[in-house]
Amino acid sequence: MINERMNDVNLLRASGLVDRMYLAAAMGMNAEAAGVPIELLYLENPGYWTAATSPLFDGRYYFSQIPELKEAGVNPLLHYVQKGFKEARSPSPLVDMMHVTNQLVGDVGHPITLADREKALERYSGLRQALLETGADPNIFFENKLYRNQHHAIPISAVDIPLEHYMARRGRNGGSYLECSSIASFKYYMGGNRDLEQAGVVPLLHLLQFGLTEGRRFSPAKCVSESFLGNAASLFDDERMKTLPGFIAANGATGQLAGPQWPTPFTKKQLPALRHEAAKGSRSCFVGIVLYNNSDQELRKLEASLKREAAEHKGYRIRWRYFSNDPANVERYERIIGGQVLVAEGGENLGFGRAHNALMEHAFLEDPLYVGANPDGYFTPGSIKALIDMSDYFQGQALIEGVAAPIDHPKWHDPVTLDTNWVSGACFALPKALWAETRGFDPAIHMYSEDVDLSWRVRLLGGLLKVCPTARFVHDVTPRFSAVETQDVEIARTKAMLTGAYYLARKWGDAQQATKVRNALSAYFAPAEIDGFAAPQSVISMSAARRITNFAHERFAPSRFWH
Repeated sequence: MINERMNDVNLLRASGLVDRMYLAAAMGMNAEAAGVPIELLYLENPGYWTAATSPLFDGRYYFSQIPELKEAGVNPLLHYVQKGFKEARSPSPLVDMMHVTNQLVGDVGHPITLADREKALERYSGLRQALLETGADPNIFFENKLYRNQHHAIPISAVDIPLEHYMARRGRNGGSYLECSSIASFKYYMGGNRDLEQAGVVPLLHLLQFGLTEGRRFSPAKCVSESFLGNAASLFDDERMKTLPGFIAANGATGQLAGPQWPTPFTKKQLPALRHEAAKGSRSCFVGIVLYNNSDQELRKLEASLKREAAEHKGYRIRWRYFSNDPANVERYERIIGGQVLVAEGGENLGFGRAHNALMEHAFLEDPLYVGANPDGYFTPGSIKALIDMSDYFQGQALIEGVAAPIDHPKWHDPVTLDTNWVSGACFALPKALWAETRGFDPAIHMYSEDVDLSWRVRLLGGLLKVCPTARFVHDVTPRFSAVETQDVEIARTKAMLTGAYYLARKWGDAQQATKVRNALSAYFAPAEIDGFAAPQSVISMSAARRITNFAHERFAPSRFWH
C-alpha cells in the first residue's frame, strides 16, 4: 500500500501539475510542517481533492466536468494524469483543452473531432510538455506572445509557462494589472468593477469563473455587445450565440469573432448595405495609390485589376492615379502604367498620408469618393463597385474598409451592422463630405497609425466606420511572418510603427500609453532623438478622446499586425 501510494505521489510530481506552495496554500497548511510529502496528504484526504494543485489543475473544476468521479471516490488529479489528458479534458477554468487542441490540430478540412484532438495529444506525455513544446495559448483570453512582450518586473524566461508566471503574480505587475489578451483589458475589467479590485481577485481567473456568466464587461470596445451577439446568432442560426459563454462554446473556443470574411449569399441578400446600388449621379470614384520601391509584378497586377474594374461595370466611372515617393523609380513605373505618376516638388518622400492627401486634392475636383489602396495589392472583381455602392448607401457619411485577403486584419467587426473600431489604410473609401471636414490624413504622421487617427477623427465628427465584406483587396502580408524579410526591414517597420503610435498616443491624450510606447522606442533611439520627434499640433481633449479611443492594448488599437 505504501509503495503503491508513493508511486501515485511520484506520478503527480512527474506530471508537473503540483506546485507544492500553491497546493499548500489551497490546503491551508505549511508544505513542510507535516514531515511527509504534501502530495501524500492531498491523496489521503478526499477533503482536499477540490483544491487547485497549480494554475494548471483545479480539482473542483475537474469534478464539475466529471461528477461521477467524486461519487466513485476517484482522485481528480490522478484521473487527469492517467486518462483525462489523453481524452482532451480541460483540467482548469484557465486551461481550455478545446482551445489548446484547436491550435495543435490546425486545419484538417472538416470539423475537428474528439479523435482529432486525442491524436494531437498522443505525442505528449502530459499537459506541461504540450504547453511548453507547442507554445499553445491556454484559453481564449490568454495569448502567450502578447503576455511575453510586456515589461515584467520579474522577467519571464523561455522555459516558463506564461500562465503560471501570470498566476504567481496574481495578474499584477507592481501597481498595475498585467494584460494577456487582445480582446480583453484587465486594467479596464478591474477599474470598472471596484468590488473585484477591493477583493483582490486574480482578474483572468475571475473573468473565466464568474465574470462571463455575470455579464461583466471586459473591454471598452463594444465588440461583444448584445447586438453583436444577436447578430452572430442570427447569421449562424445558433441561439447559443446570444450569450458570450454560448458564443465562445459555439465557435469551438477559437475566439474568432464573426466578421466580414463571410460575404455569403445569405449576408448579401439580407443586408441592405450589401445589396444597394448607387444612384446614377454617385457612380464614380477616384482610386489613389502611393508607390515606394514597388516591383514590376506588383504594378502589373494592380493596374490590371483597375482596368478590369473600369471596364466591367457599365455606368460606373473609375479613374485612378499614382503618386511616387521614390522619384528614382518614376521612369520605370511609367513604362508599366503610363504617364499617370505624380511626384512631390523637389522629389521629397512625403510619406503615406501626405501623398494620399495630394491625390485626394485631384480626386475631389470631379469625384464624390476617394478609394485609397496599397501598391502591393490588387482588387478582386467587383470590389471598387462594392465600395461605391456602400458609400452611397451610407450617404457619404462612412469611412469604409475594403477587407484584406488572404488574411483579414485581426480586429473586430459586427457581422450585420458592419461597424468596426478603425479602418485600415491598406484599402479604404473616403467620401468627399468627410474629407472636407478632416482634410484626410494627419500630415505629421509619416507612416503607420495615420489610418487609426483618421478613423477616430471621423468618429469624433459623428461619421461611421464600416467594413465592406464584398470588397476584397488582396494584400498578402504573410512574408512579414517568415524569414523572407530581412531583419533590417523588420526593424525599420517596427521603428516606423512605434513612431506613429507615439504620436497617436500624445495626440489623443493618453499619457500612460505614450510612456509605454516611448519606452519601446528607447530600444531603437536615444532620448534626444525621441524628444525631436514631431509633436502633435493639437491635442484632442480628454473627455472627447475617451468617447472614441481605445488604448487598452499594447497595440494601441485592437488589433493590428506588428510583424
